[in-house]
Amino acid sequence: MIQLSPRGQAVYQLLSLVVALLLLFGVGFLAAATDLLPTRPLDDLLDSARVESFTERVFQLAILSAYVSGGIMMAGAGMSRRSALWLRRIWTALAIVSVILGPFDFDLALDLALALALLYTLAASQRNVEASVFFRLWQSGLALIVVSILAPHPLEDRALEAMGAFRLQVAFPIAGLSLMFWLMRRYSLVEEDWARDGARIVALLVFLGGSLISLGRLGLPPVASLGATALIPLCYIILAGHSYRALSSRNENASLAPHWVAAATFFWLVGGGFLGALSIQPGISEAMRGTDLAAAQDWLAGWVNLAIALAFVNESASSLRGDNRRVTGFTPLWLITFGAGLATILLTCRGVAQITLRDVAAVEEAAQAALLLPLTTVWIVCLLAVAAGIVIYALGFWLRRSPVRVVES
Repeated sequence: MIQLSPRGQAVYQLLSLVVALLLLFGVGFLAAATDLLPTRPLDDLLDSARVESFTERVFQLAILSAYVSGGIMMAGAGMSRRSALWLRRIWTALAIVSVILGPFDFDLALDLALALALLYTLAASQRNVEASVFFRLWQSGLALIVVSILAPHPLEDRALEAMGAFRLQVAFPIAGLSLMFWLMRRYSLVEEDWARDGARIVALLVFLGGSLISLGRLGLPPVASLGATALIPLCYIILAGHSYRALSSRNENASLAPHWVAAATFFWLVGGGFLGALSIQPGISEAMRGTDLAAAQDWLAGWVNLAIALAFVNESASSLRGDNRRVTGFTPLWLITFGAGLATILLTCRGVAQITLRDVAAVEEAAQAALLLPLTTVWIVCLLAVAAGIVIYALGFWLRRSPVRVVES
């Protein structure tokens, strides 16, 4: 049995919510993947557009639930026990409602509910007047996420794509960086001042690099895109340098948080640095639209944020349980990391093949699915590996749960 304060219990319950939503996310992306098969086996049962929308919503809720629980932990006594308990209730209720209404066309209402929940979270955190740099960065990230959730509704076409990229490349990562640098002080020997300064620098670089990638969806002038080609990779290389310093000076912490941070850093380098620089070239950006090459970039950007969320779940669960050991084991880490990475490679190959078939061979879209079947099959196998990793992660988290006794102090 573990003893937790009411605030600690709220965090622990939110961690369990993250793991439950992660399972639903795995079911969702597997169901959405079958839509790319020539036979479309689930086409008569499921609306592919609704499945994709539901999966994206569950994905957002899983990450945001981790971020909210991270905010409660970073705030400490600066956030009242009442606020922490209400946040747990609000996010649990929002998750249940979103899962029930997600398969139906209630996107605007659910987005409004999500934005209101985030605004309440920000309001509850304002009491922490002596907050750290990490906490202020977390607040800034949540504010950007609110904007990125509400802004797309009146937008269309390229502007809608650009705002979606901004949410994945800027808003979510800024909030994630706050947790990433806060976690560094728990698993690494880096100095407090270095972590604070590094958080500020890297946040500015991610904002710059992610904003350029987002603007690339609108179309940058050739001169601007040429300059950004070198600037974007540099931003993420500096980020990787900060991450490496913390990873190379580990303390006695035995959780797998640094391993998940390493995975997020690698995904950042590939998805942000390489694919980001590639996607802002005017000709390439135009060719990528509507293909799996753009989907590969978004997929990897999503896993950056999810990997940081899983790092926080591992470290926080280990800390709250009071046992300095791994919470979920290495198997889900390897399955998810390599599965997501190989799935990105397969999506990239599919995207290049789609562009070739469409623009060079002039093959009809209806015939492309059959020609791309070998790549699609291997891609789905990679997704099955990711899904298996998610299931093992959830089992490891829940099987190692201990009864909780709530104490006032």
